[in-house]
Amino acid sequence: MKPIHLNLASRPYRDTRPFTIVVVIAATIIAAMTYLNAVTFLRYRYETRTTTAKIASTQAQTQQEERRAALANDRLKGINVTLLATQTQFANAQLAERAFSWSELLDRLEHVLPSDVRIGGVAPQFGKNGLIHLNLLCETKTGQGMVNTINRFNADPHFSHAFPTTESHVGDAAWKFAVGVDYKPSMARVVTE
Repeated sequence: MKPIHLNLASRPYRDTRPFTIVVVIAATIIAAMTYLNAVTFLRYRYETRTTTAKIASTQAQTQQEERRAALANDRLKGINVTLLATQTQFANAQLAERAFSWSELLDRLEHVLPSDVRIGGVAPQFGKNGLIHLNLLCETKTGQGMVNTINRFNADPHFSHAFPTTESHVGDAAWKFAVGVDYKPSMARVVTE
């Protein structure tokens, strides 16, 4: 047997309140998520616009620097390195000669040479190692002048490798001789290649 339901309504009664509550809550959540998505999208577009501009600027600068580097490399390929090295070596030798202190050399020669020896000429040759080879033409009144001169050069720390090249007797009272000696100036200028 069927139970009897007394329903006097013209339409059957349905309780739709729980369904309506769920639909309203879901619609609210969907609206909030849509709003958050829209805000996130707009923020992304705004922030990437400045970042995209920075990236484009950086790429343009990179391309410009690459072009400048290529131009510099082309100019470097056109440089004659051998000629430049020769010119540099010549300029360094000229600087070494100009930096040479004649007054210092003459003061040291004055202290080293014996009192009976006179200098007739000095010819410096500048070495790459900073040493200066001197060719000295000297005169003396005694036959021992050359030996004394060489001994005094070898005893002085500013001179080394003294060696006679020529000796001649001129008349009764004069001897002429030439000596080669290495001189170490106080500020030696090394010539680089």
